[in-house]
Amino acid sequence: MPSENDRRSGEDRRTVDQAESHDERRHDKRRHDSNRRTEARIRKRLPCEFVDGDTRVQGVVLDVSLRGLFVQTHKPVQLGVELAILFTPPGLDKTIEVHGRIVRSLRVPRHLASVASGGVGVRIHMAPPEYYDYVASLTSHETEPAKPNTAGAKAAASVEPEKPKAAPKPKKRKLPPRMPKPEPKTRYRVQAKQAGGPRTRSLTVSATSREHAASQVLAELGNSWKVVDVEGA
Repeated sequence: MPSENDRRSGEDRRTVDQAESHDERRHDKRRHDSNRRTEARIRKRLPCEFVDGDTRVQGVVLDVSLRGLFVQTHKPVQLGVELAILFTPPGLDKTIEVHGRIVRSLRVPRHLASVASGGVGVRIHMAPPEYYDYVASLTSHETEPAKPNTAGAKAAASVEPEKPKAAPKPKKRKLPPRMPKPEPKTRYRVQAKQAGGPRTRSLTVSATSREHAASQVLAELGNSWKVVDVEGA
């Protein structure tokens, strides 16, 4: 039978083993968290195409990182498939070819394709240096603090405030031309006689002159009459 010392020694070894196992788990967790921080994904929208066997499929790269990327596509692709993804980053006149393996697949029903993005997550196992330079430039750009724009504030301070505009002067209203004053009229007694007959008439009219009075009487009596005398009434 084991002695008391042997039992205590065994318990001590188990305690040490548990402590070492706990430390290893903590170390693995820290390493995992560190990897997650170094694999920060940066959202982009880059047209691409990937080669699945002998088929070329159009897609869109939605995010990139140093160790992987996500490609939007409606083509169903199985997990574990090796892909070659080709795309051209902005500002680079060279197409980048990245090789990787599908480690995640997100399928979206076709009727929800307009509101959700289906695609595949690819773990990169081979990429050219240009890819890593491109991702590194994006990472440094996003982490760099934005500098305050003081140029605009200085320019705004140097501009004098705009003076209020004077109200426009009212336009003078054009008056219609004045009507000429009517000539003063005088009352005349006009004697008329029927041409070729014995009848006579005496009419009183208001006119501006004797001729005007005679013409009024003839217009009223007709052409068969003639004026004999015109005098003031």
